Order: sequence, then C-alpha cells, then structure tokens
Amino acid sequence: MKENQSPVSPHPQNLLFKVVNNSAALMGGELFYRFVNFFSCIMIARALGSEYYGQFSFIYAYLSFFEALVQFGMNPILVRRLSQEKENTGRVLGNAIVFRTALVAAAFPIVVLTAKFFGYPISVRQGLFLAYFQLFLTLRPIFETVFRIRLLMVYPAIWNGVRALLNLALVALAASFHPALPWFIATYFVSGIIALTGLAISSQRLLPVDLRWDKKIMGELVRDSAPLVVSAYLTLLCYRVDIFMLSFMKGFSEVGFYSVATRFTEAVMMISTALLSSFFPLIARAFKENREEFDKVTHRAFMWFFLISLPMALGGFLVSRDVVKLFFGPTYATSGIVLSILCFHIAFSFIASLGANILIACGKQKTDMKISFSLVFVNIGLNLLLIPFWGSKGSATAVVLTEMTGMFIYMAVIVRNPEIRLRFPWKELFLSLKINASLVAILFVLKYLGVPALFLIACGGIACVALWIGFKVLAFEDLKGYFSHTFRKNKNVFANESQA
Repeated sequence: MKENQSPVSPHPQNLLFKVVNNSAALMGGELFYRFVNFFSCIMIARALGSEYYGQFSFIYAYLSFFEALVQFGMNPILVRRLSQEKENTGRVLGNAIVFRTALVAAAFPIVVLTAKFFGYPISVRQGLFLAYFQLFLTLRPIFETVFRIRLLMVYPAIWNGVRALLNLALVALAASFHPALPWFIATYFVSGIIALTGLAISSQRLLPVDLRWDKKIMGELVRDSAPLVVSAYLTLLCYRVDIFMLSFMKGFSEVGFYSVATRFTEAVMMISTALLSSFFPLIARAFKENREEFDKVTHRAFMWFFLISLPMALGGFLVSRDVVKLFFGPTYATSGIVLSILCFHIAFSFIASLGANILIACGKQKTDMKISFSLVFVNIGLNLLLIPFWGSKGSATAVVLTEMTGMFIYMAVIVRNPEIRLRFPWKELFLSLKINASLVAILFVLKYLGVPALFLIACGGIACVALWIGFKVLAFEDLKGYFSHTFRKNKNVFANESQA
C-alpha cells in the first residue's frame, strides 16, 4: 500500500455491515482465546498446586504494571491518528514500535531490581526474569492498529486463536513432562512470539513500517499519550493491588486460591465490555442531540445490565463451589468459597461500569477519574482490614464492597449532576428483580433435585430468555425478525461485493 493512500476506504452500501462483522470478529476472537486459555490455566493450576500457581499468577499481576508503562496509553492515540492521517502512516507506526521497544528494554533492570528489593522468593525472581521477555508482546496492539482502522479485525482474531491453541498444546506438553513454573512461563512466551510474528508479517502487507526516527512524530505521540497512563494505573491499582497485599500478608497459596476464582469473574466481565461498546456511542450522541432520546437509551441500557448481571451473580453463587471443584479439583475448595463471594461483584461492577461510561459520554471524565482515585483507597483500606482475618475470602469481600461503593457513587452523581439529571431507573430495577426472583426459584428447585452444575447453568440460560419473553422484555417476533433481517443483509452485501 502506498504511503499517501487513505487508511480507510468507506463503502456506503456495506459500511455498517463491516462494522458489525468487525465487532463480532473482535469479540469472537477474544472469547475463543479466553475459552481455550481457561483450560490452559486449569492444567497449570492442577500441575503446580495452590502455592506455585499463586506465584505464577503473582508474576503476571506484577508484570501488568510494567505493561501499562511500556504501552504508555499510546494504543487509542495510534488508532485515532492512523485513522485520520493519509500521509506518513508507515512512519507513525514505525516510531510507535521504536518507542515501545525502547521502553521494554528500559524496564528490564526495574523489573529485576524491584523484585529483589521486595525480597520475593528465588522462584518468583527467576520467573519474573523469564516472564519479562513477554513485555515484547506489547508490540501486538501496534500491529493490530493496521487491521483495526481497516475494519479487518478477523485477522488478529485468527492469530489470537493460533496463539491460544499453540499455548494449550505446549502447556499440555509441559504438564506431562516438566510441570514446573519456568516451563509454563516459557510456553506463554513461545506461543505469543509466534503469533506476534505472524501478525506483524500480515500487517506489513497492508502497511509497510518505516522505522526511521522522526522527532516531531515521536513528540506528538508521547504528548498525546501521557495523560492516559494515569487512568491505566488507577484501573490497575483497583484490580491488582489485592494480589500484592495477599502475597505479603498471607502468602502465595492464598494468591493461588484467589486467582482461580477471578478467572471466572474476569471472563464474565467481557459481556459488560461488549454491551458498553454498543451503548456508549448511542448514549454520547443522544446526550448531545436529544434529551428525550438520552433518557430512553440510558434506561434501556440499565434494563439490560440489570437483566444480565443479576442472573449471573445469583446463579453463579449457587453453582460456584461445584464449578470450581469440577474444573480445578478439591485442592481448590477455598476458591469455590471465594468465587461465591465474587459473584456479587459481577452485579455491582456491571452497574458501576455503566455509570462510569455515562459520565464519560456526558464529558465528565474528570469526575470519573476522581471517583476511580477514591475507590483505589477504599479498596486498599478494606483489604488491609479484611485480609488478616479472612485471607483470600477477605480480599474478595473487599472487592465486592468497593464495587458496591462505586455503584452507589456513580448512580448518585449521574442522578444529581445538574447537567445530566438522569431519572433513577426504579421501574427497570423492580422489573428485573421480579424476573430474577422467578429465575432464582427455578434454579433452587433444580439444584434441590440434584441437577449437575453445568446442566444447571444451561437450564438457567434457557429459563432466563423464557422469562424475558414472558415478562415482555424481549418479544419473540422481534428476535425472529432480527435474525431474518441479519440474514437478508448478509446475503445482499455479499451479492453486491461479488458483482463489484
């Protein structure tokens, strides 16, 4: 591709379809990666035991802070810039690669010396030395930018799937012959670097990289990206500080129990991300253009966030111990208790994240940052108070209480702020409570009858959709019409493309 060619060539007749396909590829690829990686984690946890699996989880939590540093908040800035510019796109991409590689190299002594300063066990320090090289995998989002601006995320999704499958195979091999911490870290790096190489070669065919240093471009990238590092670290502190506090106050075995439980809740939070990616632009546009439409869209969003999060929280609470025992074995029985507590985090977190996104959509980013900053201190304080008594269960309780506090604060702000003045969604809340009361009654009966956990989850999903239709939240004809329209749209778009 030539340097002066526009990075995006819109086609009005199928642009919307491409956007939908691109989003589906992105979410589908991420879901597939997490699904396969989940089974890799099961093998690692079973092979290492709670103590060494705790060390394994701690190493990656520790590295996440350095990942935020080397990424430097540049990913969204790079997407925006390459989407808007017609010239020097290869030079911009090349300078981003050079800058990130330099940061990765500079991070090495900090990673090693900090671990030594805090006196971590030799196995953790050796693991951090090996895992450090995975910081080079942060180059992946830069190459993904090329596909993102062309709405071709199916290709990164494919390479992500290759990485997941290769990692699963290598983990199975290591678990059979060398079930030790360094070998499992090595499998993650090898699979990641192979997928990164394939993605880089594929992106080069669309946009050749120009690695020549450009002082002006580099300065602009650093200037625009720097403020986003603060937000990234606030988020990391809120979601990773408990791992560090557990390791210091209770040891790595408790970290292992806690990490197994969070594997489930972090996977579920992808649903919140997917919903927000659809609702956010609608809320932002309606706030600017039509107040009545803004109220309608936000209350519709609250309705679906209530309807989806509450069943997962209540149903998860019922099956959490059985599910953990099924996948990870009786060794991780404590993780089942931790997960039963963390399930309530799902409901609070869904609503809090929606509230945060409403604030951002209404131009209240500073308010959101202040709330996030205060929640970090709430989380730290609760962990200090609860971990000494309850260990990983105390940390889970701290997370739930922190998210609950955040939910109340966000709701109070969006209701009372004079520029937003959003009516509290009482109607939507009461309707979802009635639906979920019926669902819980069904699940209790099934559990009392001895229905296995996985089958109970499937029955819960079917019952949930049936109740939505029964309470007229979801119309069966609308659902049927949606799939019919999507099929016709798909057929027409591909017919137009083949004729072209």
